[in-house]
Amino acid sequence: MEPTTATDRADPSLTPGVPVVAPSLLLVCSDPGWSQAVHGAASAGTVQDCDARAALVRLARTVPSYSHLLLQDRCDDGLFDALFQLSSEAAGSETEMLLLGGSDVRQRPLNVIRIADSRSVQEALMVGPRQRGAPGVELNLAELRDALDRGMISARYQPIVRITDRQPVALEVLARLDHPVQGTVLPDRFIPQIEDGGLAARLTEIVVARAFADIVSAGLTRHGLLITVNFPLDVLLKTEAIKRLDTQRTAAGIPASMIVVELTESIPVKDFDALRTVLERIRARGYRVAIDDVGPAVPALSELLELPFTSLKLDKDLVVRSADEPAILDFLRDTTMRAHAKGMQVVAEGVETVETWDRMDSIGVDGAQGYLVARPLPAAAVDVWLDAWRASPTFE
Repeated sequence: MEPTTATDRADPSLTPGVPVVAPSLLLVCSDPGWSQAVHGAASAGTVQDCDARAALVRLARTVPSYSHLLLQDRCDDGLFDALFQLSSEAAGSETEMLLLGGSDVRQRPLNVIRIADSRSVQEALMVGPRQRGAPGVELNLAELRDALDRGMISARYQPIVRITDRQPVALEVLARLDHPVQGTVLPDRFIPQIEDGGLAARLTEIVVARAFADIVSAGLTRHGLLITVNFPLDVLLKTEAIKRLDTQRTAAGIPASMIVVELTESIPVKDFDALRTVLERIRARGYRVAIDDVGPAVPALSELLELPFTSLKLDKDLVVRSADEPAILDFLRDTTMRAHAKGMQVVAEGVETVETWDRMDSIGVDGAQGYLVARPLPAAAVDVWLDAWRASPTFE
């Protein structure tokens, strides 16, 4: 892909109506000339100088936020793809990645600043952000089948940490669709269509295979973290689905005790006896089982809580809204108590602020998942994030 040269564009300072904004920049470079140029261009903003690993850790969190990551060519410390994915994905990050010098954009749609002077940097900072997909454009079933056939499904890994001592305990596997035109497509834009089209079992198999390959190649099994994989109800109820999971994890050398099969309730449970039988069979094989997105709108929640799940996850929208809606907080507290009485662990999704973390701690929630901890990470970023998280006892 031909890189875009930001310095070939018109000077934004000469374009009527283009606002001058104060940038917040992450700078990864080893050349004093580039450092001087960037600091000169951002005189009205802020520049955080760091290495590639520190930049990755900063991009993985919500606070503080950065308008741009400026990365000097060949200063990526082997983390080029991970940095690009974290800065380009629409799942939270609003950071624009710019390459300083060189032309090796690794087939990525990156803007390149070729000249190490403040004017060139300033012009590049004023260029609008790249398109991050087109949310209004839905992929049809034929396109989705093609995506599955052509290996366009990838995975991200979102950490879950224990609230009492901040220890990482699990990674949830989250699917992505890497579209050649629309870029990285998030699950809410393709999974419902895949499930409606009868392709859920195939997608599940592909995502699990991708995840196990990533985890093994990145050496992540040595951390002893649980690996949470999502199974829709209609897939979970099929005997062959767990047999395929057995085959895949055995081939990868991953023990069943490290796997959490997470039921995604896109389809309401109607036959609780059948689901109980399946859950008992799964647990007998050594797997753990979780129920996702628990909230008052879940049909027959009381009956679900009687089933042999090992954990449940509180719906992220409810977790966020609990700050202002006492009835929701009461529901979360009551559900946590009921789950604990059944021997289940409880994880809160959507933990994006320290206040939310503290609120979930106060009602007895066991684990936290959300942007305060980390965004969904490429596999190559997990080790870097783990090292930084374990080295920091606070959220600073």
